This record gives sequence, structure tokens and C-alpha cells, in this order.
Amino acid sequence: MSKKWKTVYLPVLLVFALVVAGGLYWYIDYMSYVSTDDAFVEFYTVTTGPKIMGRILKLNAVEGDNVKKGDLLFELDSTDLVSQKKHLQSVISQMEANVGQSAARYALAGQKIKELEISVSKAGDDFRRAGKQFKGEVITRESYDHAQKDFQAAEARLNSGKKELDLAAAERKSAIAAVESAKAQVGVIESQLADTRVYAPANGVIAKRWLLPGDIAQAGQSVFSIIETGESWVQVYLEETKLENVHVGSRSKYTIDAYPGVTFEGKVYFVGSSTESQFSLIPANNASGNYTKVTQRIPVKISIDRTDNGKSPDQFHLLSGMSAVVKIFKK
Repeated sequence: MSKKWKTVYLPVLLVFALVVAGGLYWYIDYMSYVSTDDAFVEFYTVTTGPKIMGRILKLNAVEGDNVKKGDLLFELDSTDLVSQKKHLQSVISQMEANVGQSAARYALAGQKIKELEISVSKAGDDFRRAGKQFKGEVITRESYDHAQKDFQAAEARLNSGKKELDLAAAERKSAIAAVESAKAQVGVIESQLADTRVYAPANGVIAKRWLLPGDIAQAGQSVFSIIETGESWVQVYLEETKLENVHVGSRSKYTIDAYPGVTFEGKVYFVGSSTESQFSLIPANNASGNYTKVTQRIPVKISIDRTDNGKSPDQFHLLSGMSAVVKIFKK
């Protein structure tokens, strides 16, 4: 073997062989997984807001505070509602007095009916007696007619009394219904008063405060956004062209930009049933004819199970929205 071969060609061949072997190894390894940097750490996020409109009186938390489920977050001004409740309570007192009066009128009308029934009975007896006396020519026709008319008048007064009794019963029923309606309105106001105090729906960290004391909060408007403590995952938006060999259970390794020296491991446990563009605020309209094909992305969720250095993922301060670079191994 010549000296030139040893000093020139052999090193070149060795370098070429190493490059080819390295390239082949890289290609085989590259083909065993799909990767993307469109990935982020995610936690469940819940927003809190009032059920009713009102002016914010006091905030009991600021951004970064840890809160527990049931902690009082903020209060709305309840002055108007308290005044309405007091007014309704006074109205109810007056209505209850009206119920007592209507009950008394109903009882009086009932007693009057009994008196009128006695009068009808007496007038009837007099009329029947007068009829016998008229046939026996004991009394005149005029006396008989008077007895008949007295009987008819007594019956008319009885019928009128029964109408008055029905009217008193209706008034009593209406007064009772008015009281119940007012009490129901008080219940609504009490519910609204309870809604002026808003509590944390879950354990977590205040991520964002949207309003300040003195602001008018609309019903359903967000006042705080809370990042729930507990379950977390890596949210991946994977190109549709890479999805063929990705399934639930596929193994994954990924790094999080905040901890570049640590490799996390997990598994795919959710693959979306539609592309993310289907739920964008302004979906693309391809009917105009100006169509440009864009590779769509599918949401994929990956668990955070372990790290390559043996540490638990709980030992790392992971925050919602942290960027990650993900590899998902093909099955």
C-alpha cells in the first residue's frame, strides 16, 4: 500500500464511511418518529364572573395568588338589592294585613249567609201559611201577594249574599297569592344578593385579573382567570401529513424550553377528531375561488409521566403556555 493511499485516500474513505453511516443512522432514527415544535404545556383554565350585573366593590385576590375552591374572590355592590328587599318586606307586611282583612270579610259573609238562610226559611213558612189562609179566605189577596214577594225578596238577598261570599273568597285567595308572589320576589333578590359574592370554583392560581374595583361587571363577564392545579399535559398541533402512524398510546419524548437539559416522557392519550381551523374565530371560506391549500393541524394531547433524569415532573415548575419540542414515536 503506497504512502499516498495511506495518507490521503484511506482517511477520505474513512470520513466518507463515517458520514454515510451517520447519515444512515440519522435517517433510520428520523423515520422512527414525527416531530414538531408547535407544542405547549397546558393546564385546565376556568374563568370566574358574576351571574348578575353590578359594580365591583372589592377584590380579594390579585394575579399570582393561590386560591382554594370556595375562597371569596370578589364582591359586588349590593346596596340597591338590599333596599329592594327591605321595600318588598314592608309590602309583604301590608299584604299580610290585607289577607287578614279579606279573611275577616269572608267569615262575615259566611255568617251573613246563615242569617239570610234563616230569613228565607221564615219567609217560606209565612208564604206557605198565607197560601193556606188565602184558600180558606182568611186573608186577602193583597196579604197573600205581600207574603209571596217577601219570600222572593228573601231568596234574592240570599243569592246576593252567596255572590258576596264568592267575591270575598276570591279576594282572600288573591291576597294570599299576592303575598306568595312578593315572597317569591324576595327569594329572587336573596338569590341575587348571594350572587354578589363570587367564590373560587376550583383550586388554582390567579393567572389574569380583567377588572378593577369600581368597574361595572356584566353578567357572565370574566373578572378572574384561574389556572387549575392538578392535571397538566403537552398540547401538540401536529401536521395532518404526520398523523398516519400516531395513535392513542404512542410513546413520546419532548423537551420544554424552560428546562433544556431535561427530556420528558409521556404517551399520546388524545387525538383530535377535527382540525383546529374548524373552530377558528374566522374560518377560511374557500367558496370565493381564491383557494390556497394549507397543511392543517390536528390537536394531540400527550401526558407528562416522567423524566430521563429520574426526577418527578412535579419537581419542575411547569407553567401553562410553556413551549416544547416534541417527538412522537411511530408504532
